[in-house]
Amino acid sequence: MSWLQKLFGKHPSSSVPPTDSPPELAARLLEAEAMADELEDYLLSDRLFWQISVETPLGTRQPKMTLGSLYERIQTLEAQIDQLGPNDRARLQRIKQAWEEARRRFPAQWKEKLRREYKSYLHNWRYFLEQRASNPERWAQEYRFEVRNRERARLVLRLLGPDAADLAREFQRVEETLDPNWQDDADTSLKE
Repeated sequence: MSWLQKLFGKHPSSSVPPTDSPPELAARLLEAEAMADELEDYLLSDRLFWQISVETPLGTRQPKMTLGSLYERIQTLEAQIDQLGPNDRARLQRIKQAWEEARRRFPAQWKEKLRREYKSYLHNWRYFLEQRASNPERWAQEYRFEVRNRERARLVLRLLGPDAADLAREFQRVEETLDPNWQDDADTSLKE
């Protein structure tokens, strides 16, 4: 049993663990908890996208885990902490504790996974920009979905911090190819 499983315990896979929060937040918390529970195995594996299956008050969910996706969930829960019940706030603290502990215990794997995650998102964003440039009408409909890759790449850059100066320069070069009108679209779509 890993140290994370000792921290979280094992949830029976056929039942939804009790929660004291609204259903959507409870679902996000349960997803984050499942990801944190598998964090050590994930970091020590070769896979970048790790499939999770979790029972929530809204049904079975199967998100793909990355460090960025776990961090997004932590951020979402932190932003709405006033809507979490007291027990779920304590659970969120354990998730954050697991996050920090894994980062401390596996620094090389942590950075390597984040760099790979960044490359994946930037590759997808760059591909979209190339396709949109060659056929703007056809790809305009995909913009709202595809701009998420851009924002995920930014998030991962923030997580990497100063160790990612080379990646930040690469991101900037891609950004320089972005049509200024698209930049306005991106900023508007992200606020909606």
